Order: sequence, then structure tokens, then C-alpha cells
Amino acid sequence: MKRGNWFALLAMVLLVLSTGGCRLGTVSFTILQTSDVHHHASGYGPFLDYTPLNTADNDQIKGGYARLATLINGIRNEQAAKNIPTLVFDSGDFFMGTVYDMTAADPIALKFFSQVKYDAVTLGNHEFDWSPTGLAMLLSNGAAGGFNVPVVASNMVVPAGNPLQYLKNNGVIVDKKIFEYPYGLKVGVLGLMGPDADTKAPVAKPVTFNHDYAFIQGQVDDLRTNQGVQLVIVLSHGGLENDGTGDDADLAKNVKGIDIIASGHFHTATSNTAAKCSDTIIFSPGEYGEFLSRLDINYNTILGKIVSYKFSNIPVDDTVQGDPAIQAMVDAYHTAINAGLAALGVTIDAPVSRTSFPIELASLQETGLGDLAADSVRAAATSLAPINDGNAFDFSVVASGVIRDNICPGNTGLISFADIYNVLPLGISPDTTQPAPGYPLMSLYVTAGDLRNICEAALTIAPAIGSDYYLNFSGIQVDYNPLYAPYYAGVQGVSLYDPSDAFCMGEAEPLDLSDTTTVYHCVVDLYALQMMGVVTSMGLQIIPRDESGNIIDPAAYMAYRIDASPYPGIQELKEWMALLNFLGGVFPASGAGIPEAIYGTEGAALGRINILN
Repeated sequence: MKRGNWFALLAMVLLVLSTGGCRLGTVSFTILQTSDVHHHASGYGPFLDYTPLNTADNDQIKGGYARLATLINGIRNEQAAKNIPTLVFDSGDFFMGTVYDMTAADPIALKFFSQVKYDAVTLGNHEFDWSPTGLAMLLSNGAAGGFNVPVVASNMVVPAGNPLQYLKNNGVIVDKKIFEYPYGLKVGVLGLMGPDADTKAPVAKPVTFNHDYAFIQGQVDDLRTNQGVQLVIVLSHGGLENDGTGDDADLAKNVKGIDIIASGHFHTATSNTAAKCSDTIIFSPGEYGEFLSRLDINYNTILGKIVSYKFSNIPVDDTVQGDPAIQAMVDAYHTAINAGLAALGVTIDAPVSRTSFPIELASLQETGLGDLAADSVRAAATSLAPINDGNAFDFSVVASGVIRDNICPGNTGLISFADIYNVLPLGISPDTTQPAPGYPLMSLYVTAGDLRNICEAALTIAPAIGSDYYLNFSGIQVDYNPLYAPYYAGVQGVSLYDPSDAFCMGEAEPLDLSDTTTVYHCVVDLYALQMMGVVTSMGLQIIPRDESGNIIDPAAYMAYRIDASPYPGIQELKEWMALLNFLGGVFPASGAGIPEAIYGTEGAALGRINILN
């Protein structure tokens, strides 16, 4: 061939390649991602309404394992017919949030990942709600039941001797995962816990997470330089807002060489264009399985870059016919859960109460659901006072972050046991002899000044650090002037309702906030008790005490659990148990149900936070 013809041919090839018009060296593949499903195996909404095998009844439930399985398997098979591989990932917080937390002996989330053949998952902060030892137990139980999906935790630092180290040694937890495709394409996957998520895992210690950008850059460079990886994907439990901000946006800006971040933690359902930060594509599927994220990629190995992509968040709703085999698996777990609930005299679908209106949480404000949760905790704790220290409880505190589901009437108006549990499902006790999950409720005392600071934390600090830290109260009324919030002086007054006033509808008696001697009886969950130290470190002193006013040693917190049984030993009163007892006892399913006049959006229970002009 003449030299001129060679130059012409070379110019044509370069032109075609530079315009992306040639398939030479281009590898197509599809990424599917879930995140923050929080054990919503039966979707998000009234439990009795979920009908995954029936698409004709127009149920309003979002998500569900059976529906997710149908979508994942369908897309995988469709792409395989075109010789396009599919990678399926989860970005964390697959545990904690529903009655399926009771499947610890054989975790249903891990069974789902295995049966649907996920390619890799990473850990979220709520995977550590049961502590590193508890997480190791869950993963070990899953592995014994056939779970073999790589858990990628690239920035997790595990001390020698910790049970999670055993799982790293045995390959259950890995630092990275590499996939190989045609044309020599290698795809490397990292899994990262973000800084914000880290702060919301208070019992993860002694396990820590390395957020240093130089460290993460080293992980990316190792994949590219030493492992021969051309495309880097990060499964991140870091978070992205729809305005393009968040820990994962910061990660993309500060670490070079990340092509794709499959994001979780903020519960954001990114728009159908996905986010683009620097050269990194970032997307997130929302919460509770409401969407399945899909990213279709064309990567050219000659150009060494993604030449095109298409993103969508696919709704997981009643238009999707659920997978019968996966639903049969879920139903089998119901049988096991019901066996464990026999001692409580309920089943997972048992109607406990009823409502004709939605009782919902809203960000950074008093709501009927927040008040109902706090009222139930105070009432249950006070009913057990005779077998504890004998003192009624002056007030209760429930953080919005532990309230995970609303209460909705659905098609039947009935509120099942599963619905009640799902409102307050989080946590576990450090006491491994306790049979049920959930945060234990604690009895403590505080001075008037410390009570004022608890209220200040709820109303001043929470807007600055996150709505999860907003506190819902029962038994107290707060006068708050936001003009003084910058000085941590927004709380102008605190008044107590009578302990017998279960709905806080009577007159409240003002407290002398300068009184440093009198102590007031409070019920909180273990998580809120532990977070009091965080608030103190931010400049608002909160010191838990006993009934004599003596300061409680944090190492002795477990001695202050509320005992739910008169028999020897401790049977912890869990937060969800308090709501179960309150609704079943005060507003049973056989009665008129929860009154809108008390807990509705204009209900009489509201008004505990009095905003001053």
C-alpha cells in the first residue's frame, strides 16, 4: 500500500475512534444497584397491603425483594442475550429497619443477595448497629447458609483479634474485587464507608474507617497500576444530594481515577441523568428498594474511557410481577419469625391497632408520629416503674433518626405487628443473652439545666448536624426562641406535664432552670444515651445521673436498663415493645383506633414545642 494510502487509512481510523463512531475496542456492560434497603423484604408501606404476585390490585407498596428479583433477573437475562454482562451491587444498609431484623440466625438480606446472584456489596453504618462482633455473627451465619457474595470494605480498619478479621482472612470480607471482560478490560471495585456514615455508627469501635483522600487515592492507583484495572467503580456508603453535594461528590473531586460511584447513605434517588462530578459518574437509588438504579456503559479500551452511558432509576412498584421463588423464600422466613413471636402472643401480620389517617414524621419539626413514639415510651416505662425504682417518668426522648417508618391506613386501616415494629426497629443490646433485637430503654435522671440542654440540642444542634438528631418529647413543653439559637440560648423555658397526663394535653408546670439540685426522671433508648456524650462535646453539657443525683459511669449504663419482667434477671424493654403495648392497650384494633383529634396534623398532642416570635 502506498504511503499516502496508509496515512489516509490511519487518519480515518483516528477520526472514527475520536468520534466514538466505531465499536472497535468498545465493551458494553450494565450496572444494577440497590442501597439502603434496610431489610424491606416486603416493601415499604402497610404490611397487609403488599401483594407482589398480583399486579391487578394497584397496591401502593414500593419495593420488596420479589419485585427487585424480577427486575434484576429480567435485565440480566435480556442483556445476556445480547452478550452484554451485568454487574449487580448493593451500597450498604441492607440490615436494620424492619421486622426481618429478627432473622439474625440466617439473615434474609444475605439470602436474597445470594439467590439473586449479586456480584458485590459494601457495608453501611447500620451494618454496625449490632457492633463489629454482631456484624461478624450475622455474616458468619449467612456464610453458613450459603452466602458467598464478596463484601468489599476497602477503608475499614479492623484491629487484630477482632471477629471481623477472621472473616477477612477467610475471604468473606475483601479489600477489592476485580472483574475481567472482553478486549482485556478489567473492572476494579472498591467499597467505602463515608465520613458522615462513620459518625452515625457509634458502636463500630474498635473498628475504624480511613477517610484520608491520599489513602483512597492509593487504593485507586494500586488497582490501575499494579492490578491492570482500566475502569474503577466505588460502592460508597457516603452520600450524594440531588444538588450535587455530599461526601461522594467530595470523594470524586479529591480522588482521581474513579469512573463510577454507586452511592448510598443519603437515601437520595438521583435524577435520570445521574450526577457528573469531575470525570466521575455518581448515582443513587433512594431508599427501601423504591428504585433499582441502572447504568448502561460503553467503555472503549483503545481510548481508555467511557464513551457513552445511559442512567435510569427504575420504579419498583405494583407494575412489577414479583418473582415467585423469592417470595416463597420470604414467606418461609415469616414462619420462622412467627415462631419467635409466640411468646408475645402475636404474629408478623397480626392486627394490633388501626388508623383512618396517616401518622407521619417530618424533618426538624414536631409531628404526630414523633409525639406518639415518645408518649408510648413514657407510658410503657411508667407502667413498669413498680418493678424498677418505683418512680414515674417525668419525660421521654425519642430521636427522629430511630423512627424509620410512618403509620398509614392502607387499604384496611389495620396496623399489623410488622408495621409497629418497623416504626422503631433499630439497634440491639450489648447483652447478648437478650433474645430480641431493638434498642433497650434506659432509666436516668438529669438536672433542670441538663434538661434544658437536651431541649437545646433537639432544636438548635439538630438543624446544623442533621434531622436524625431532632428529638421528640413526651412529658415536657418547651418555649423556644430561634433568635437566640446561635448562642445556644434558644430554649427560654421548660415545663413539665403531670406524669399521669399520657397525651400531654393538660397544664404544664414551669421548671426553675437554675435549680442544680432537683433531678428529673427520663426514659431514653441506649443510642440516645450514648449520643449525650457527643452533645456534651459540642458545648451543651448533659450528664446522666441516678435518682440520688450521682453521676452515672458510662461503663455502668447497662445497670440502668428498664426491666420488663418481675422475674429474676433482666428482660429488656425495647423501644418497639413500648409502641406495641401502647397501641395494643390504648387503641386496639377492635376499637375506634388512633384518634386523629390527638395525633393528627392538627391534633391536641401537638404544641409541645412553643416557638416564640
